Amino acid sequence: MLVHHNFLVTPKLVFVFTVILHAHLALSFPLSHLFHHANVSSEPTTDVTPDFISSTLLRPALFTRAIYCGEENVTKWECEPCEALGNDVRVIKWGGDDNAIPNYIVAHDNSTNTIVVSHRGTNTKSFLSILTDLEIKHAHLDKSIFNQSNDDITVHAGFQDTFKQTSSIILEVVKKALAEHQSHSLLIAGHSQGAAIATLDAVMLHEQLDSSIKKSVVVFGLPRMGNEHWANYVDSTIGSDFHRVTDRKDPIPDVPPHLLNFFHPSGEIHIQEVDNAGQATKVVNCPGQENEHCSEGNSVFHDEFLNHRGPYFHNISFTCKNL
Repeated sequence: MLVHHNFLVTPKLVFVFTVILHAHLALSFPLSHLFHHANVSSEPTTDVTPDFISSTLLRPALFTRAIYCGEENVTKWECEPCEALGNDVRVIKWGGDDNAIPNYIVAHDNSTNTIVVSHRGTNTKSFLSILTDLEIKHAHLDKSIFNQSNDDITVHAGFQDTFKQTSSIILEVVKKALAEHQSHSLLIAGHSQGAAIATLDAVMLHEQLDSSIKKSVVVFGLPRMGNEHWANYVDSTIGSDFHRVTDRKDPIPDVPPHLLNFFHPSGEIHIQEVDNAGQATKVVNCPGQENEHCSEGNSVFHDEFLNHRGPYFHNISFTCKNL
C-alpha cells in the first residue's frame, strides 16, 4: 500500500485504474473486439495430474516465491520456501532494486544440477514499478539482444525496457554458471511482471545458448506482453517447454486487452478450484494460445485481484513468510 500525493494506492485501485485506462483507449475501436478474437480456442481442456504439478510446477513456484523474502533472507537461504526447496541450493546472483527493476536470482539447484533464473513480480508499494506495468505501448524487439529479423514482432515497451536493464548480466552469469557446474539444465521462472521478464529472458537464452541445454520455462500470472507475431515466436522458439500458470479469476492474464494488439502464447495451465487449505483441486491444460474455458473466459465483473497472489497449489502464494 502506498500514499502518493494524498492518494492511497492499493492493488485493487491499480487494477481499476488499469481497466479505466484501457477502456479509454478502446473508445475508437468496435466494442465487439473487446470480447472476442479469432485466435481464442473453444477446444475442451484436459486435467493436469498432481504428479505433473509436483514434478514440473512446484519447484519453479517455490524459487519465485523465495524472492519475495528479500535479499538478506534469500542469500542466507533462510526462508520458508528456501526450506521447502532444501539446503542443496546456492544463490549465485541476487539482482534488481525492488523498485523499477523487480528483484531476481540466479541460483544453482544441486539436487538436479540445474541453473535457475527467477524474477519476482511488481512491487505494488513501488509507484515506478506500477508505472512500468502501465506503459502499454508496443516496441520492436531490440535487435542488439535478439537474433530474429522479423519486424512484425512487437512487445510491451515497459516490459522490454525493464528486461534490458538486466539481460546482459543474466546472460553472462548463466553462461558462467552452466560451465562452472557442467550443467545442461536451465529453469526460468517468474510471477506477474517478473513472468514477462522471465519470458523475454527465455527467448534470449534459447537464442544464445547451445541447443544441448534443456530449457524449461514456468511463469505465473503472466500478463499479455506482445502481438500475435510475438506469441507465435514464443511458441516456435520455446514450444512445449513453456508453461504459463493462471489462477482462477485473476484479472492480470487478461490485460492488456486484445483490442490493443496483445496476445498470449500457448502453454496455459489454468487452476479452476482451490480448497480452503490452499490445495488446487482442479487444474487443467488449455489448448491453443488462449482458451475460452480458461483465463480468457473470465468475466471482468467477477474477477478476483487476490487470486493473482494465490494460493496456486500446495498453499503457495507469492508473498513471504520468513523463518
